[in-house]
Amino acid sequence: MQDCNNVVTTLVWNHFSLGSPASRYTLYVNSYASGNVLPDDLSHNNGMPFSTIDRPDVNNCALNMRAGWWYNYCTYALPTGKFYPKCGPYTPLGRFYDGLFYSDWRGFGYSLKYFRMAISRD
Repeated sequence: MQDCNNVVTTLVWNHFSLGSPASRYTLYVNSYASGNVLPDDLSHNNGMPFSTIDRPDVNNCALNMRAGWWYNYCTYALPTGKFYPKCGPYTPLGRFYDGLFYSDWRGFGYSLKYFRMAISRD
C-alpha cells in the first residue's frame, strides 16, 4: 500500500485461499505475519463469499461501497474501492466510504494512492 506522501507499507498473511465458484469464492485468510506493522484488517472478512453489485451481500455493502469484495458488514480494508485522483482525505458521495482504504493505517476516509494484493505459491 502507498499513501499520498509515498510512504509504502507491506503486510503478509501466511495463508490465503479461495473456495469454489459454488461458494462464491469464499475467502480463507489467516496467519497474519505483520502484527508489528499494523493491525490485521483483512481477517475480519475471513469465511465470507465474494459479493458484487449484481451478487450482493446481505447488508448491501457491495452496492453501497460500489466495489466487489468479501464483505462482513462491511469491511476494514477495501483494495477494490474507487480510485480517487485526489489522494488523501475525502468525503464519500454516499454514506459509506468507498475509496482505497486500510482503516488501521490512514483511516476509512483516506483514499490511498496505491493498493496491491499479490499471492505466491509455497
